Amino acid sequence: MPDSIDLARYSVFVPSDPFEDHTGPFYFRIEGDAARAGSVHCVLPTAPHHGNYAGGVHGGAILTFADYALCLVAGRAADGGTNSAFAMTVSIAVEFLDAGRIGPPLEASGEPLQVTGRMAFARGSVTQQGKTIALWSGVCRHVPRAKAMARKASSPEATRVIPQTVPPGFELLANASVYSRHIGPSYARKEVDGATLIQPTLPHMCNSGGVLHGGYMMSVADSGVTRAAALVTGMAPSTVSFAAEFLAAGTAASPLVTRVEVPRHGKSLAFLRGLLEQDGRPLLSYSATIKLRPKD
Repeated sequence: MPDSIDLARYSVFVPSDPFEDHTGPFYFRIEGDAARAGSVHCVLPTAPHHGNYAGGVHGGAILTFADYALCLVAGRAADGGTNSAFAMTVSIAVEFLDAGRIGPPLEASGEPLQVTGRMAFARGSVTQQGKTIALWSGVCRHVPRAKAMARKASSPEATRVIPQTVPPGFELLANASVYSRHIGPSYARKEVDGATLIQPTLPHMCNSGGVLHGGYMMSVADSGVTRAAALVTGMAPSTVSFAAEFLAAGTAASPLVTRVEVPRHGKSLAFLRGLLEQDGRPLLSYSATIKLRPKD
């Protein structure tokens, strides 16, 4: 870790967040008024388990970190930095400007744009060693943290493993990226115009409120769009932009299923859209632009 970042001066979420503990840890620090731009600083030390096929930081890890930063910046602006509110992402858009490297930490900061009675809006960036890796913007809904914890206490699925099965016709992604394998096994089936992915859910995929973490769901979606782009085009994909709308909360009780379509692609770009569901219930609607290059 660079000398300029002393993690002893940073904090992690309390109560702990299972998915962030599994993929992170993620750190934040607040200096001054939480409602001011740049008052919240977030850090993700990168490690080998964040890796993609090319050895850089996986897009799903960057999406998760952007979601973390959005919730910190918007949520702390909403509760005055007291950590008394639980920020839940309603929508987020991320533009990938450059590749991240394994080793140096990722950093994120942003500015609150507006806070209303139930919603908070913010935008910001993800950087690495002074280089901007991604830009993000989004909307969060904030509720009292005590209310979210009470809901978790009434959901036993958040803490126990429930056996789950995968339908016939799906193949285990044995060649998945390091980051994807670290999250959990996924299964795919090629479709005429895209692909369908299934991933059984586990307790470590939840957030501190006991429901599936937004970053986790976006990681599954990002794996889906890159897999679909590769299957349809036969080329090597990398995410350029990703936008998502959260429709409902999921639990670690049954598998996630995401159907990804590739309505249009050319020689260098592919445009995709998808819907992530659980037990037939839509959880996440998303779209992405993918850059294509010949496979090595």
